[in-house]
Amino acid sequence: MSAAFDAWLQETFAATRGFTALLLLVRTDARTIWPLGSSYANVIGNELTWPEFRALLDRSDLAWNAVAVFAAAGETGGPLSDAQARARLKQVQDRVIADHAAVNEGAFFDRQGRKLRLDPVH
Repeated sequence: MSAAFDAWLQETFAATRGFTALLLLVRTDARTIWPLGSSYANVIGNELTWPEFRALLDRSDLAWNAVAVFAAAGETGGPLSDAQARARLKQVQDRVIADHAAVNEGAFFDRQGRKLRLDPVH
């Protein structure tokens, strides 16, 4: 169980009354990230645990070790339509490819559900 993921889900769901999770699976090392795949899912409750979420992500068969989750809600709260979700996911993908630090705009978790942050190398 991950307290960081669980707390993030509870807070985000309470603030949005449901949302669309824009998901970017990535591979990380000490210096950078490599985007591997993406998808979106509508979140209509706050009962999902980190082990359940990770099991869903593992069904991708991608060798991911981190996931960036961007919460997107409609104007009055709640999940986006499929067309809106696809368009917003494309925007997020483009931002992260152009600037890997854009993963910090979402909630960035490792495989254990701990919060991550990608900082610039000086």
